Amino acid sequence: MTSGKTLAGQALSEKTGLPLIDLDRYIEQKEGLDMEAIFSQKGEPHFRAVEEQSLREIIENKDGIILSLGGGTPMNPRCACLLKEKTRCYFLCCSPNVLATRMLLLQDGRPLVKNLLAGHKGSTPKEKLRILELWAAEMLKDREQIYMQCSVKKIDTSDWDVEKILAQIEPF
Repeated sequence: MTSGKTLAGQALSEKTGLPLIDLDRYIEQKEGLDMEAIFSQKGEPHFRAVEEQSLREIIENKDGIILSLGGGTPMNPRCACLLKEKTRCYFLCCSPNVLATRMLLLQDGRPLVKNLLAGHKGSTPKEKLRILELWAAEMLKDREQIYMQCSVKKIDTSDWDVEKILAQIEPF
């Protein structure tokens, strides 16, 4: 979250003329609900099943696309296998501090951040930043190895310089 997937995906789409598909938006359209409603009304197991099915649909039925994934997608071993075998996946990353700073600034429309901070309404921005930084560090620790197994390259997106990011992606 906030690693620059949307920014890079949109820029790459503009540069190449290839359509961008955001897996979470695809699922929202399919379910007729936003992400927060899917999780609250149907639960995470339902979301993960739809996520896997949707990923398979997209990969098997659409050629010449740019696909933006949620951070949990590669954590499903079947999704990870699909990504490794059928795509050229890039792991966009930056430090937990940078991720936390962006999450704090861009928290609107991000239910996970809202939930993480829900019990900390009286906390200072610095305390909230620390909560998000610790969470981001834990997520990276748990996920980085799997992300690397699915990816052809790890790209540092700390400074959100889209031209620098795109320069590291293999030409199509």
